[in-house]
Amino acid sequence: MKYLFAVALLLLLVTFGCSNEPRVVTEGKIIYAIDYPDCKDNFFLYSILPKEMELNFKGGKMQSVIKKANLINELLVDCNDKSFAAYFKYGDEAFNVTLLETDVKSMLGDQQKYTIKMTSIKDTMAGFNVKKAIATSVSDPSDKIDLWYTDEIQVKNSNWYNPFKEIDGFLLAYSIDRYGIRMEFKAKGYEEIEITDEQLAPRKDGVSIPYGDYNKKLDGLFQSFE
Repeated sequence: MKYLFAVALLLLLVTFGCSNEPRVVTEGKIIYAIDYPDCKDNFFLYSILPKEMELNFKGGKMQSVIKKANLINELLVDCNDKSFAAYFKYGDEAFNVTLLETDVKSMLGDQQKYTIKMTSIKDTMAGFNVKKAIATSVSDPSDKIDLWYTDEIQVKNSNWYNPFKEIDGFLLAYSIDRYGIRMEFKAKGYEEIEITDEQLAPRKDGVSIPYGDYNKKLDGLFQSFE
């Protein structure tokens, strides 16, 4: 009788202790480490570049925040209606920009083009199960980027605004080129916290400027660091 009871108890633990249901995450904060592989020989530039990005997400919206000393750069991406806004503050100057439809088309058109190869390689990152894909530059086949993405973070069309829109998953490791500098992002942590609607609303403080002027300001800033 004791043996039968032990077996029944074990079966109950197996039945209720394990679940085949996939993990679903719809809200929270991801912290990414940022590296600059091509800038390490320039000690001054490498030392002042931001090394961390915070990404908040909820309801199909994402807000990325990069801060360093008196620099703040925020991007707000709405994956529902495919709109994009940005905020930039450096010292006493603050600017905000909302991209028009033509600006979005220009942004997408200016991006590096890649071919994407899916692989069967799997791993874990920042507490999530991830899959690997490889992006190869169309203009330079020697330029290959490892992409790691998860199906567990549910943000539909999360890559519509970046060069890796073929990836049907949430990117946790990737590289992009901005203002002449390659930036490598790798998720190092996730916080299950409540994200407010206010956080995901476009910033209105500062001066409203066109998207072209915003790009010129950031490009000029990075050029001044070199």
